[in-house]
Amino acid sequence: MGSLSALRTTHSPAAGTLSTPATRHDPWRTPVSRTSKPSASRYPSRSRSATHRRGSRRGAPCSSESRSTTGPSAGGGECWGPVAGTRETVTSLLGPALVGESPLDVGRFHRELYDSARAAYQSTIPLPALSGLDLALWDLKGKLLGVPVATLLGGRECGAVDAYATGHYFRPTDDLEEQYAAICDEAAVNADAFGRVKLKVGLALLGHSPDADVELARRVRDRVGPEVDVMVDASYAYDRPTARRVGRELGALGVRWFEEPVRPTDYDGYERLSRTLDVPIAGGECHGPADLDRLLARGALDVVQPDVCNVGGLTPAREVADGAQHAGVPIVPHVWGTQVALAASLQLLATFPGDPPLEFDRSANPLRDNLAVDPVKTDDRGRVAVPEGPGLGVDLDPGAVERYRIGE
Repeated sequence: MGSLSALRTTHSPAAGTLSTPATRHDPWRTPVSRTSKPSASRYPSRSRSATHRRGSRRGAPCSSESRSTTGPSAGGGECWGPVAGTRETVTSLLGPALVGESPLDVGRFHRELYDSARAAYQSTIPLPALSGLDLALWDLKGKLLGVPVATLLGGRECGAVDAYATGHYFRPTDDLEEQYAAICDEAAVNADAFGRVKLKVGLALLGHSPDADVELARRVRDRVGPEVDVMVDASYAYDRPTARRVGRELGALGVRWFEEPVRPTDYDGYERLSRTLDVPIAGGECHGPADLDRLLARGALDVVQPDVCNVGGLTPAREVADGAQHAGVPIVPHVWGTQVALAASLQLLATFPGDPPLEFDRSANPLRDNLAVDPVKTDDRGRVAVPEGPGLGVDLDPGAVERYRIGE
């Protein structure tokens, strides 16, 4: 199979607000009562802009590329976060250690790079940079072996998954009625297309109280109807008392899950909310694998949401998924990025039993939509086919890569 000959990073500016067999038990489709919390085995389905707080957290997507010496095969990955620092970590610290090695030893690489990064940084691990390299190596391995990454991760359980629409971000207006109307209109369109929608709360960004968040959720629920799954993402907008108060109201509305209600480091808060609220508590996109292990061990999450571009890649994401399944906790990966992130998340989802949904951002994002030759899309029923090609199953358009490149 040859060895790894080169690694390259590409940095792109953020854009926009930046079947399973019928006989198999499907925990993801179990109806949820508005008066009782779903069991763990059921599907419970930031510049601080007015549009989307998460902009400062992801910043500009950064991709990494690994090449084999034996042929034209190249693997692509994606890193969470800003370009600054991530680029240098990939090209100067982690990447050079892979040159000359077999591209098939992904698990060993991950362990060695993790240990190397720990020794270099001491108090932290640059998981976004490690994620990009890990994804690129899985992509390259799949291409060299001629199989999809899902096969390498344990085998495909399904050929397509349902998607839910993320979006419904705040508009730059101080008029609450105008805000409610715009978000409800968008949610109605996405509900028709997907049957599942996730909206943002945290209108304190615009000077409003948590009561405005509850009213927004109530209006969306009324607009889309009781048959549509509604999820709510707070992006850790609340302290514990406020999260508890809002969570009670969301539970009464039949919300499928309440995402990131408090700060990611507030493990006690996650645990207490999970134990006391009817609405399932979700989180994980801001956490590494060790953090997610701790949260799962404490029973602090009802839905676990690792992001393959931030948790360290597919290698630890698969391990987190195994731990969640042993704990009886559904796993629904967080997805917000380019076609690489979508394809990698689909390959992971394809290995899960049941029919866990794919997060599908519906905000305007030319980078996400234009970067791949054959981009991941939904069908007219809101389902997304798992790419069947080798590796991650998507090929980047060289012209688009150059068009969006902002660094070498």
